[in-house]
Amino acid sequence: MISLASGLIALAGVFAERSLTLVRRAGTVERFGATAIAPRPTLRMPDRFSLATAGGVLVILFSRGVVWSVMAALAAVLVRSGARRRERRRSGTRREEQLVEASAAVAAGLRAGLSLPQALAYARDESEPPLRDDLGGLIGRLELGVPLRSALVAWADQMGSEDARLIAGVLDLHRRSGGDLPAVLDGVVSTLRERRASHREIRALTAQARLSGGILGALPVGFFGFLLLTARRDMLAAIATPIGATAIAVGLGLEGAAFIWIRRLLAVQ
Repeated sequence: MISLASGLIALAGVFAERSLTLVRRAGTVERFGATAIAPRPTLRMPDRFSLATAGGVLVILFSRGVVWSVMAALAAVLVRSGARRRERRRSGTRREEQLVEASAAVAAGLRAGLSLPQALAYARDESEPPLRDDLGGLIGRLELGVPLRSALVAWADQMGSEDARLIAGVLDLHRRSGGDLPAVLDGVVSTLRERRASHREIRALTAQARLSGGILGALPVGFFGFLLLTARRDMLAAIATPIGATAIAVGLGLEGAAFIWIRRLLAVQ
């Protein structure tokens, strides 16, 4: 009964938090007089995942018990964390690819007679999210009177990539010493394109190794799950012993260490 009540409370908390968010959003829209044009609130993907996770954990709690429900919750947390890391990597990759075209747009704006802030604003208008938002922050700092060097340093730190630091350094060097900035930016663009091409080539060459590592890492876990389904009584009896529990813990630790090791070996900077 305690486990059932805990599961119901957790599920009710998720729904209550979502309802409170929708009520606050509706109150904000009504306060600013935009009720007629406000879009209908919908559940975002993270919210849907949270609701699905809560429902699945509750179902497992009813059918399998507390231990299995805790394991399911931990698995959901790991999946969510991995999805977030993957999305951050994808966003960073999109930014770096868009940064090449934005640099070319800045060079084109300078050749057309625009000043550097105007060329940066032109590159922002020609870019797409997520780089457009980052360049918008840079332009906003310049419009507020922040010195160019400070604005570029803050923008490069926000981007967190070596390509952004390279471009910021080139623009700051031009501010201090002058020169043919469009020609320099053309060289930077060429270098960045070669770097992106090399990055994609390395990813393609290591794809087989990364796939093999994932398959080999999943085989023991899949075999354990297969035995748990086909010989459930024997497996549960083995797990219940101290030696069996220790073997599983050591195996999971070795699996995690091997996964991290392979990821570091195949990491593409």
